[in-house]
Amino acid sequence: MNTFTSNFARHIEAMLEWRTSLGHSLRDMRNAMAGFDRFCSSHHPGETVLTRELATAWCRDTATGTWGAYRSRAVREFGKYLQLAGVDAFIVPSAWIASPTRGLPHMFTDEELAAFFRAADSIDAEYRSPFREYTIPVIFRLILGAGLRPPEARRLRRHDVDAEGAMVMIERSKRNKDRHVPVSGDLAGLLARFDHLADMRRADREWFFEDQHGCQYPPSWLIASYHRCCERAGGIAPASTPYTLRHNYAARTLMRWVEEGKDIEAWLPYLAAYMGHQKYSSTAWYVHLLPERLAAAGLTRAAGIIPAVTS
Repeated sequence: MNTFTSNFARHIEAMLEWRTSLGHSLRDMRNAMAGFDRFCSSHHPGETVLTRELATAWCRDTATGTWGAYRSRAVREFGKYLQLAGVDAFIVPSAWIASPTRGLPHMFTDEELAAFFRAADSIDAEYRSPFREYTIPVIFRLILGAGLRPPEARRLRRHDVDAEGAMVMIERSKRNKDRHVPVSGDLAGLLARFDHLADMRRADREWFFEDQHGCQYPPSWLIASYHRCCERAGGIAPASTPYTLRHNYAARTLMRWVEEGKDIEAWLPYLAAYMGHQKYSSTAWYVHLLPERLAAAGLTRAAGIIPAVTS
């Protein structure tokens, strides 16, 4: 638990307790307020009132990115709480909190991917996370090799993976849609070998990838494991997430089609169906990642694809 040290510490703790009583999850809010508390202690140690000037300085300090917007929103909620509690406070206007634009993900080079998976393959056993040395190399190869969303890989049940038929069933993903995802022979063989090892460990398991308690791995475990691999690979892509592997699958597929001379516009709907996209624009967004090669193929001249693809 964070220990708050600024002049707002008492009010921050009281707000968090109040939000807990209302049933709100506090993890992100507590982290955001811890940042605000440190900011006040370091830059405004004598401030006792949430003034317009203090709020402006904080919002300017956290102006970019999704997390920056959330941190500004957290202080807006703090101001609203203070006023409810009868304390003088400035409420950050919602107009100050811009909706962040979608940034371009990191595109791994072949060398970076090789380093990433060497790091994944070198993960050792750990008593708090038994079997991680087998799970980490496989789950990240599955996300990259089949373009899965990280939650889709985590939530796979054992019966969802047909290694013999080289098929993965994704049940109730986005908008509760199911889809079948064919995988390569090499990836199917890897899944079969993993399943055999996991079966020796626990024959009656429900989840294809399961933790020491027989449950699916939580998002925090997957994110921490991903960053551990990036760090061991020489600190590559420090701001990336497991979703970056999915983005790289899409970009590399498009790149391969360009090099094979395929009609990309005709093939994009197939990629959309494979990846489980509900909107064509979600798939066309990946065109932004390959400006030079796709421009050479003439795709960037297609109306509505390059300009303002945001969803």
